[in-house]
Amino acid sequence: MSDRLLGLLLFLPVPIVLFLFTRAPLGIAWSLALGVALMLSHRLYARPFALARSARRCLWCGSATVEGPAFDVEEPFGTTRWGACGEPHADRARRFLEWAARHRRFLQVGILGTLAAFLVAGAVIASGRMSATRYPDAVNAFRLAIAVTVLPLGFLATRGRAADTPLRSPFPVHIQALIGTCAVSWLFRLVGLAWLVLAILHFALPSSPR
Repeated sequence: MSDRLLGLLLFLPVPIVLFLFTRAPLGIAWSLALGVALMLSHRLYARPFALARSARRCLWCGSATVEGPAFDVEEPFGTTRWGACGEPHADRARRFLEWAARHRRFLQVGILGTLAAFLVAGAVIASGRMSATRYPDAVNAFRLAIAVTVLPLGFLATRGRAADTPLRSPFPVHIQALIGTCAVSWLFRLVGLAWLVLAILHFALPSSPR
């Protein structure tokens, strides 16, 4: 099996977790519990896979590379070295990471803060202290905040020029390395736009279940 396909398979828990959180197919409590378990365990197998292939896969497009440029990234779990299939893709990956580093507080609050708030709200609803009919409100508030956070990253991160400074990522790089930063950037754009529309419709339309 190719590294690209394996990376895609190892990336699948990410959309599965989001599906569990936003649709609660197993009920609110069990869906949140399973989603959190998948989220916390993902690094245990996804990160070793990505790091073992960091020199032979392009961080931007995910394709195989033999003699491309390499660069170091300071991430939460330590400094790691990643490769690219050529200088153009290395430049795009650097610009993406540099933008994320310059806006690290915005991204951390917008993603981690939103996730924490959603899980707390979900736990309160699952415990029965708040009506389950409020769960769609929590889901769409989650969607709205995440969309507002990732849309700028998806659309703006590769614009401009990469700064000549050490690359620092506010989040572990192995997640985007599984399928390539380019694919992740497009997911931010498409999912972000879809979630933004869904959230606005939910809160704006009188017929929306509240």
